[in-house]
Amino acid sequence: VSYQLAHLTLIRDSPTRWGSSYLMIERALYLRQAIEVYISPLVMSTIFKQRLTNNEWAVLKDINNILEVGPPAHALQAVMCTEHTPILACVLPAFDSLLSTWTRMRKE
Repeated sequence: VSYQLAHLTLIRDSPTRWGSSYLMIERALYLRQAIEVYISPLVMSTIFKQRLTNNEWAVLKDINNILEVGPPAHALQAVMCTEHTPILACVLPAFDSLLSTWTRMRKE
């Protein structure tokens, strides 16, 4: 079986890097087929027993959808973390925009 995926590695979450959870989830979703193919022959191993269920993959997809809706939460946090950008005036409008978007998503 051959998959047309870019040569990428999984990204690990890092408590010192804001946004790393989003990047980790996004990459795992992209590489899901490759992960499943890699793990499937390892039925008797510990790693196989720790694989994600279909429901867990669906939850990751939902989390990813929440974090990437416009304006993407990940992009906003990247802008807010820069030292060269005056951000105080941007924080409340950005937060309001995220809350509005997430509220609309919940209603849909």
